[in-house]
Amino acid sequence: MSAEASQIIDANTMFGIHPAHKLDMSPERLIRDMDRHRIAGSLTLSTIGVFHDHVIGNMATLEAAKANNRLVPVATINPDRYFGEDLSSIRSQGFKIVRFFADADSHALKAILKQINVPIMLDSRPASVPSDYPAPIILCSVTNETLSEALAVMAELPNVMLETHCLTALGALETAVGKVGPDRVIFGSGAPILSVAGALSYILSAELSDDDKAKILGGNIRRILEGG
Repeated sequence: MSAEASQIIDANTMFGIHPAHKLDMSPERLIRDMDRHRIAGSLTLSTIGVFHDHVIGNMATLEAAKANNRLVPVATINPDRYFGEDLSSIRSQGFKIVRFFADADSHALKAILKQINVPIMLDSRPASVPSDYPAPIILCSVTNETLSEALAVMAELPNVMLETHCLTALGALETAVGKVGPDRVIFGSGAPILSVAGALSYILSAELSDDDKAKILGGNIRRILEGG
């Protein structure tokens, strides 16, 4: 299957300044990478929201998405800097998904999740996934070593999905699809810190049907964003 034919959506990108990397992480760089690899859209967020202030970061994310409609804005909320403010306007601000760079065992995060009912992305241990959250949950940091744990969680919680950027082992993707089905696996690259080309090649070279690859490369995340 060609990348061009699949209407690819990258579910895991960011832009801004990163304290550990001296890369060009501008929105313009992100768009150039998307053009190079024929990526139709990218879910993205500002690093300001990850490392500094999530309110300012979310504003920067919305501005980037306003400047280029191929960028899908992802909100981020830092539970360590959450003091009970009202979060009911997340959707009306233009965000369809929220990402948390915190362990799901955090009491502050649990309080946040009681306020919102939107799809979320979690960078945390699979075992800490909340079992009572009603909307889709996308696990973003599942590695080759934690895949077994993630699949066990997904067997119990049908709203939990797996994002692929940390998977690199031969056969890991095929194992995941064999266990939970192609509808619950989502392509992400981790760009620009990680290689878009490598992340795409991992999906495209997998021993999966073209239909399954199309779901992983764009269909599944599109369904979530559209509320399906």
